[in-house]
Amino acid sequence: MATISNIGELLKKMQPELRDGKFYFCSVEPSQLMSLASLLDCVLCIQREKEGLSVVFSEDAKESMETICSKKIIGPFALITLNVHSDLLAVGFLAKITAALAKEGISANAMSAYHHDHLLVPYGLKGDAMGALKALGN
Repeated sequence: MATISNIGELLKKMQPELRDGKFYFCSVEPSQLMSLASLLDCVLCIQREKEGLSVVFSEDAKESMETICSKKIIGPFALITLNVHSDLLAVGFLAKITAALAKEGISANAMSAYHHDHLLVPYGLKGDAMGALKALGN
C-alpha cells in the first residue's frame, strides 16, 4: 500500500482505533532483555535509551513486569492506533494530532512504527481522546 504524506489527506484518512485493554510503561535494565522473551505477546514496544530499555506492555504482563522493571510502572494508558499508512517523512502529522489532544488537556505519548502511528493516552481520557481525533479528521 502506498504511503501518504499530505497532512490534510492523512488527517481525513487516519481512522483512529481504540485498542482493547490497558497499557503501561516501565524501564528495564539491558541485562534483563532475555527476561522479556516469555512476555513478547504482551510487549507493544521496546526502545533503547541510555538509561535503560523503555518497555510498553499490556495489563496481562503487569504482574510479571513488576519483578523485572527497574523503575516504577506508569499507567494505565489506552492505546489508539492511527490506521493510515503515513509516510515516515511526512512533516507535521503528529504535531497536528498532539496539538488537538493538548487543546483538550489530554497528554499523549506518540510512537511511530513502520506502518502506523500509535498514541498512548491516559486511560480515563480515552473517550475524550477519540472524540478529539475524530473531530480533527472531519
